[in-house]
Amino acid sequence: MQIEKITKPAQTIVSMSTHISHEHIPNYIGTSFVDLLEYIQKNGAELVGTPFISYLNLNDQGQPKDELLDVEIGFPISKEIPSTEKFQSYELPSYHAVRTLYVGDYDDLTDSYKELIEAIKQENGIFTYRSYEYFLTDASVPLDDQETMIELTYRSKRKELLTN
Repeated sequence: MQIEKITKPAQTIVSMSTHISHEHIPNYIGTSFVDLLEYIQKNGAELVGTPFISYLNLNDQGQPKDELLDVEIGFPISKEIPSTEKFQSYELPSYHAVRTLYVGDYDDLTDSYKELIEAIKQENGIFTYRSYEYFLTDASVPLDDQETMIELTYRSKRKELLTN
């Protein structure tokens, strides 16, 4: 697996967030994408990047902390648009991440997360418990050929102040 270290620039996004069980995620992703696209078009913005799902409540192994997952489904867009109870539009700040391209059935991502967390440790970093998954292929592609870009955010460890 090829892993690269990146700094993602700040970007304007529109998203939907929820707490959901693992088995309901595929349906939520599908309906969220449709709802978000309609909202973006209605407000005169344009897509400027790949849609993502972000997991927000991960443990230090990259696995969900709870049975219910905190997820955010979003699209990078050309301009900020009004936020509502259902849709949030904001500037996502720049972040540091390690990423890899995963090809295969989405349900088999666990090993990729483990390797990315190990890469963060090798960078002397601390995993910040958030991942981004970018879907590079659509549902028409067979499961074994699905492409997902996985990014795990991290921060550098703070250097200890030396006192004499």
